[in-house]
Amino acid sequence: RRRFGTQAMLALLAAALGFGWSWSYARLFVDSAELFVGQERSVTVLVTDWAEHYDDYSRIRVRCVDETLPHVRMLIYDYNDSLGEACPGDLAEMDLKLLSAGTRYGEDSDYYLASGIGLRGYIKGDCTVLGRHPLAWLYAPKELSRLLQDQTLRCFPEDVRGLMKALLTGSRTEYYLDEELSSAMRGAGLSHVVAVSGMHVAFLVGFLRLLTGRRRASAFVGIPLVLVFMAMIGFTPSVTRAGIAQILLLLAPLFRRENDPPSALALSLGILLLFNPLAVGSLSLQFSFAAMAGLILISPPLYRRICTNERGRSRLPRGFFGKLLSALAASFCSGLGATVFTAPLSAIHFGYLPLYGILSNLLCLWLVSGAFLLGYLVCILGLISAPLGAAAGWALGWLPRVIRWIVEWVSRLPHAILYTKGNLAAWWLVFVYLVFLSAWLLREKGKPFRPVIPLCLSVCGFCLLLLTEPIPQEGLRVSALDVGQGQCIAACTGNYTVLIDCGGNGSSNAGETAAAFLARQGRFRVDLLVLTHLDSDHVNGVRRLLAMTRVSRLALAADVLEDPAALPILSACRRFGTEVFPISEDCSFTSDGLCVQIFAPIGTGDANDAGLMVYGDWGDWEFLVTGDADSSVERALTVFYDLGDIELLVAGHHGSRHSTSAQLLDSVRAETVLISCGANNRYGHPAPELLERLAQRNITVHRTDLEGTVTVYAN
Repeated sequence: RRRFGTQAMLALLAAALGFGWSWSYARLFVDSAELFVGQERSVTVLVTDWAEHYDDYSRIRVRCVDETLPHVRMLIYDYNDSLGEACPGDLAEMDLKLLSAGTRYGEDSDYYLASGIGLRGYIKGDCTVLGRHPLAWLYAPKELSRLLQDQTLRCFPEDVRGLMKALLTGSRTEYYLDEELSSAMRGAGLSHVVAVSGMHVAFLVGFLRLLTGRRRASAFVGIPLVLVFMAMIGFTPSVTRAGIAQILLLLAPLFRRENDPPSALALSLGILLLFNPLAVGSLSLQFSFAAMAGLILISPPLYRRICTNERGRSRLPRGFFGKLLSALAASFCSGLGATVFTAPLSAIHFGYLPLYGILSNLLCLWLVSGAFLLGYLVCILGLISAPLGAAAGWALGWLPRVIRWIVEWVSRLPHAILYTKGNLAAWWLVFVYLVFLSAWLLREKGKPFRPVIPLCLSVCGFCLLLLTEPIPQEGLRVSALDVGQGQCIAACTGNYTVLIDCGGNGSSNAGETAAAFLARQGRFRVDLLVLTHLDSDHVNGVRRLLAMTRVSRLALAADVLEDPAALPILSACRRFGTEVFPISEDCSFTSDGLCVQIFAPIGTGDANDAGLMVYGDWGDWEFLVTGDADSSVERALTVFYDLGDIELLVAGHHGSRHSTSAQLLDSVRAETVLISCGANNRYGHPAPELLERLAQRNITVHRTDLEGTVTVYAN
């Protein structure tokens, strides 16, 4: 009892210290930084990383060193290419509009705060590099990271550069541009390998110990190497956790101490939360520590149960075959152990589970470790001789190609992704954990845990889940999906699925959002995908959608076939067998009672006015989607076509004041208007002028920025 009381007091004391420090940190750093949100001012910053370049903007991480502002880390957005070649360690002066780090896509979020960002901002004017900081040498690992990234681009073939760059340096810009690969990796449950994490640190230290063969030599070489690697990646939670654990592992023999994984894990967490207690909200930290908890608590006893008998003797044969079976068992147990505690996190945060993740890891992790370690050797060889580096990179290219082939095969297996939001899958997952927990608690004292019965019950539950898959409902439903500042409209009948546009800048890719939305309704095929025009906020999810769901036919304006923005989409259509239907004149597609009419472009000028418009007719219930057309095109639409009264209108251009004009509203007399826009978007959509026009006509309004995904049911 006395021991229990002491432990309880220590736990309460630790909790009090933790909550106290978290409260103090929020007051000292977060609240003080929030006082400056909304201001425009010139700020002196220390550049701490290389700029990341995207389609129409760049962003860079800095630390504020201005005497008039809190010295917090900042994330800066640049829409005017003002950053130039700013390097880590540079001092720069920027004219910034300061933004809160407590919001993301216009909604309250701890996403940035958990990663240590105290303020955000975007460049409003000039950005001037003042010179190098006196401690700029501390950012030498970032220079090394940039050198490795450049070497990856030089040494490896184009089709594997994105994957190799992500594996070696954690930079995933090119990786995400390959929508087919990133979708397959996610569907196969292998996307964690491109988020440089503790696994990569283990690869590095394991290879070093294999080379040295001496534990003391490994410590003297390995500890500096791990520290440099952590700095090169950027001290992300997962890498920091693994780095601290590996340093303790390397130090243990020097001080004649045993390695204690739980203590190392707790110390790593304590250090991370000491520097930023809000990091507890970081998905990287949560997944990393959950995976390690499974590897410590689940994997070792499971491996012993598989490979040894009750007397502790090996069940495996001797020789090479026995070693192979032992390696396979270790890989299986590691994968299962890491999954036990990360699966609920994936279901909660992402809304899906990759069912074949253990299989993917079993097949690919040895290839990933080889590509990771040999990739560094290729880059070093490239520094010595560019031709030799290119030749070695070409030879090593088969490893990432095999990885790609495996994950694409696994991701296409039946039910590769189990969506857990809005259906019975979440309850099945809860059932599985309850069954195994009950079996473990009710086991006979002194007897080993027997998983056969809970495993059989779980499989039976999964079979029942498949038998109760949702069946597409009859009738017509038109939904505006919550894709942030963008548009994706789904019109679904019992056997016919139409999507109009698929793009946005929400918290997840629009294609992934659309695929999940349809799958939860039992729909695994899109019969017709219409792209009104090729602006990013209407099409940047198309390639991900094609990779995740079968799309039978894609319709777009014939005039944009040669547009550079169309080329990746057309290439993906060829890859996945989607028929491309160029629209040069009005046409219609009819199935299951729904007639979808596509109006050829009637406007001229920019892409918004020269886009397609879509009119749907289901009996005596009609809807209209005008894309981003402005009022002049809407006027022409009402002149050229007799649309009559309609039930549903999707507001043009996300609720811009220049669209959904009074003339269009008076012509079609819509009963309901859907507005697809992002929360607190920087364009001010929907415009007050539009909302006033709708209010004057007593039109029912639904907005994705306020309500999320909105569905209207036809009577």
